[in-house]
Amino acid sequence: MHRGRYAGGVETPLTIYNTATRREEQFRVAVPGRARGYVCGLTPQDHPHVGHARVYVVFDVFRRLLEYLGIGTTLVINFTDIDDKIIDRARKEYGDRVVAKWYDVPRRYIEEYFEVMDALNVKRADHYPRVTEYVDKMVKWIEDLVERGYAYVAPDGSVYFDVFRVPRYGELSGQRVEELIAGARVEPEPGKRNPLDFALWKSWAPLEPWWNSPWCPGRPGWHLECVVMSSTLLGVPFDFHGGGQDLMFPHHENEVAIARVYFGVDYFARYWMHVGYLTIGGEKMSKSLGNIVTVREVLGRYMGEEVRLALLSAHYRKPLDFSTELLDAQRPIVDALYSAYDQLVQALNDARDNGIDRDAEMAKALDNYVEAFEEALLDDLKAHVAVGKLYEYARHLIASVIPAAERLSKAVLARALEDLLAMADVLGLVMYRDLPREVVDFVSGMVEYRSTLRRERRFDVADTLRALLERFGVRLFDYGPITRWSLDRRTARWMA
Repeated sequence: MHRGRYAGGVETPLTIYNTATRREEQFRVAVPGRARGYVCGLTPQDHPHVGHARVYVVFDVFRRLLEYLGIGTTLVINFTDIDDKIIDRARKEYGDRVVAKWYDVPRRYIEEYFEVMDALNVKRADHYPRVTEYVDKMVKWIEDLVERGYAYVAPDGSVYFDVFRVPRYGELSGQRVEELIAGARVEPEPGKRNPLDFALWKSWAPLEPWWNSPWCPGRPGWHLECVVMSSTLLGVPFDFHGGGQDLMFPHHENEVAIARVYFGVDYFARYWMHVGYLTIGGEKMSKSLGNIVTVREVLGRYMGEEVRLALLSAHYRKPLDFSTELLDAQRPIVDALYSAYDQLVQALNDARDNGIDRDAEMAKALDNYVEAFEEALLDDLKAHVAVGKLYEYARHLIASVIPAAERLSKAVLARALEDLLAMADVLGLVMYRDLPREVVDFVSGMVEYRSTLRRERRFDVADTLRALLERFGVRLFDYGPITRWSLDRRTARWMA
């Protein structure tokens, strides 16, 4: 097993698809024992939707896998907290007060982001830089790029990056400059030399927030922001840079262009990872189609684990069509995980090491499941396959391990529980394991009373008690004279 056996150095047992090279590569870290990564964050101008959630869940699993292997991580996720869309939203909400009130918009949606990511059990990043915190540093970068001839100042004071000064522009996204120019829209930006050039600094317009610069009042351009924040917090080159597939061009391409001339490196991140599109009914989510599904909306109807599993149900680089049917299909997996967990805890608590005749056989079977789970994740983060292996493991526990618990040692049962929790944790599942002590004591008492009724052959009363417990979300499993139970976290009124 690989868990916890990373021995240091730069080599890891993980292979990952690198967009920059168009092939799967062994993942190597620049600093032994630590992976440093940056994931492009939200522009917080509306409710986070399930497309956003897919990106952050995928990279949460990637980070958890590295930590499972014994590799420390430093993860940065930014907030683009000043942007045209944010200003437009603020104008609609605050009218002439937009300059004084505009920041209420990103503040509100940043708070919601943390709320829904917590509900999805996405671990907090190490840093959440905001563009507004880095404006002075961005101005200094722009000054340097202008001085070195990689950027130019337009008549209105805006500053543009000169794409033609960049070696191999278009390499990351696999596009040719000539084709990009032929297909480019003519932007209504006076002073822009060619349609592919992009703004490093945008001049001020009435009823907009602004910052001072040597050229004019204004604000930074989008593509510059991530380069400055990531390199400041992680150094160059750092290990991985990620985001949705829609960011590959122009955003990530333009980030690479800036870093290529500023630092003199081909790629300022060593591995580039992109998460596939999420669609609804086969169409990309958009306001115009009215098919945007917010994370908060989905969490109002489904458990966080079910939503996570749905978002992991296709390989991260492939498209994923999101639906209620997809969410409903995750219920048996969640039920099996909780059932295996609850029953295994009870079996372990009752274990007395009074029989170990099947230990070696059972331990080997458990190891096979764990190894298959690990290999799926180590092969370009095939989380959808790993989920299937974890589901098989849980069903094996329910069908073979728990019924045989009386003939197994406490060590084997403890190992089974440890591996269940470790694998679930890599996928960010089983978020609410612990039950209130009074609930456990009460249910255990009812189960023991029912066992007494069965021993006394009062089966009608025992069946009535079983039906009553099931109404409250308690499921009973009889193994001869022994009864185990599991609590349905969805319907159990005990949890309210």
